[in-house]
Amino acid sequence: MKATRLSLLAGLTLLGNLAFGQYYYLTDSGNTPGGLNQDPAYPAGGGQVAGWNSILGPSVGTPTWSADQTIPFTFEFNGTPVTSYKVSSTGVLTFSTGATAVPGSTPSALPSASIPDNSVCVWGLEATGSNDNVSTKTFGSAGSQQEWIHFSSCTNGSISWSYWSIVLEEGTNDIYIVDQRNTSGTGALSVGIQIDGTTAISDPASPSVDATAGTDFTSADDFYYRFIYGSQPQNEVELMSFDILSYIGTGGIDIMGTVKNLGSDPITALSVTWDDGSGPNQDNITGLNIQPNQTYQFTSPTQLNSVAGSSYTIDLNATITGDADLTNNDIQVSTVALTQIPTKYVVGEEKTGTWCGWCPRGAVGLANMESVSEFIGIAIHNGDPMTIAAYDSGINTYIPGGYPGGGVDRVLEGNPSASNFLYMHNERVGATVPCDVKNLSAVYDPAAGNITVSGESEWYGSVSGNYRFSCVIVEDDVMGTGSDWGQENYYSGEPAGTMQFPSGVNGGFDFSTAGSSVNPADFGGYDHVARYLSDDDILGDAGSLPSGSVPLGVHSHTFDPIPANVVNDLNKAHAVVMIVNADNGEILNAYKTAITGGNIGINEIENAIEMKLYPNPANDIVHVSFTLENASDVEITLTDAMGNTVMNSSASMNVGSQYATFDASALANGVYFVNIVVDGNVVTERLSVTH
Repeated sequence: MKATRLSLLAGLTLLGNLAFGQYYYLTDSGNTPGGLNQDPAYPAGGGQVAGWNSILGPSVGTPTWSADQTIPFTFEFNGTPVTSYKVSSTGVLTFSTGATAVPGSTPSALPSASIPDNSVCVWGLEATGSNDNVSTKTFGSAGSQQEWIHFSSCTNGSISWSYWSIVLEEGTNDIYIVDQRNTSGTGALSVGIQIDGTTAISDPASPSVDATAGTDFTSADDFYYRFIYGSQPQNEVELMSFDILSYIGTGGIDIMGTVKNLGSDPITALSVTWDDGSGPNQDNITGLNIQPNQTYQFTSPTQLNSVAGSSYTIDLNATITGDADLTNNDIQVSTVALTQIPTKYVVGEEKTGTWCGWCPRGAVGLANMESVSEFIGIAIHNGDPMTIAAYDSGINTYIPGGYPGGGVDRVLEGNPSASNFLYMHNERVGATVPCDVKNLSAVYDPAAGNITVSGESEWYGSVSGNYRFSCVIVEDDVMGTGSDWGQENYYSGEPAGTMQFPSGVNGGFDFSTAGSSVNPADFGGYDHVARYLSDDDILGDAGSLPSGSVPLGVHSHTFDPIPANVVNDLNKAHAVVMIVNADNGEILNAYKTAITGGNIGINEIENAIEMKLYPNPANDIVHVSFTLENASDVEITLTDAMGNTVMNSSASMNVGSQYATFDASALANGVYFVNIVVDGNVVTERLSVTH
């Protein structure tokens, strides 16, 4: 649906940008106007966040006007001050509050005698359903506020639920119409502004304007019209973005930006100037044909010659001859040239609960991601015995909406299905980040009953901002008794197809063939369960990294001792250490390690064998010796700190002294674990590899 709508609008661009009466309009997509409203598009009482004021609905069977609403700031419509409005359940906002006849639900082209003078139209919506609602909310600061009038979950043509908004903007007097969210079907709306019975500015597709936005409840695929009072200038360009990463490599770096033609004439040439403090670099880019309301990404012919470890603040300017507005042509960004680009690990977080019947989808999603390298999964429980209150409440900022929910690095969020987790992972794993997480240690002290987690983060450039270490203890195969431990299962009977763990995980358990409530013992217990959050703060441990700017080099941190009883089985637990941007929650990088020390091990062997490992640390050949009291089947495995098997061998061995060797010369520096399994029992020794 999105691609079809954009193609249609591209064909209507020239008509849509002509000046009719006293307004013209432009279109944009990929966010809400100005980015002020980032509330997820959910119905009132069905996930809509706090602060919205319902003025109509639900279940409005007959077209109805709302009560008059006061505009909370100074605003002009068509050059005349207005102070109030009312809204119909059929998608019409009017400043003519004395109007009595309510527009019906079947739209026609604008202007129309059915529409009052001085109206804004998303005409054709129907708020007849039990989730359908019209609500208002004000966003922004005094002087640049936006009044949002939100139509949620309304019928739109053959679309059974559709979300649109009308937005009034303080200061500019601009009016926006925002297409936010739609299920499948074909829309049928009249979209535009009606001044009076003879003058209107509308999408020429009215009354058959289709929907553009898809099912995403975020603003990522929103599409909007911007109605501007006045005559459209012939020559006007806006520099929309400076397309350079916050962290870059060394050498020649392209200076790129994106402009939008806000004028009525095509743009054939751009004047581009950038300055990193060493003096301006000016280039003329010719041979262009940027049509009105279209965007264009340019690359300056002159590159930045970046030096490793250096920071840059770069000013970029893009103008055209006769540019009508010179206030929207400049952007300044800061970037750091890294001494090297570290491996990126992605953290996938899943919102879940035993009470949530659709949440097996998230469990299966994370299970499928176990085979994906450089992905670390964490399940954050809600309303059940595995809940960590601070983590549960904090994650809603980054993964809003209902359950189940998923997200990666607190940057992307969405459906926690296997395919979508993989998509989000792939979007993030290639991100350039300034630091790594390494040399982790999670040691259990049985005398103190605590786990001590420590680690290092190397920063490959000096980076401004506020960053922190954060630690989460996760555990697999978690289970308990009682009704609140059973997993509600709406997949029972295959109403939504199969929902099965992958082969080799939890026995390939299939929720679609199970009952409506599943004992966790049936599928081996809950995996990836968050059991502890350091400092009870989703943003990490305050003061764990230098405040304001983290200098180039290695930084270490030891977390406060963690009570070992936060988990049921230390042998099935890991410590996940992350670097978090405390200003916005983004997880830059992460790593995880198994917990060692004490008598940890699966069915530890009491006095049965004594393993010796030498040399340790090692850089090439490692010798392993041990003694068997009985002839046994023996398996020797080498795992990395993430739990991945690096080497493996097995044999039947006799009573007495045994020897084995392996070559560590090809292994990366770091911590590894040598595990000897004897007849199903295990003993483990830690190995450091240093070249």
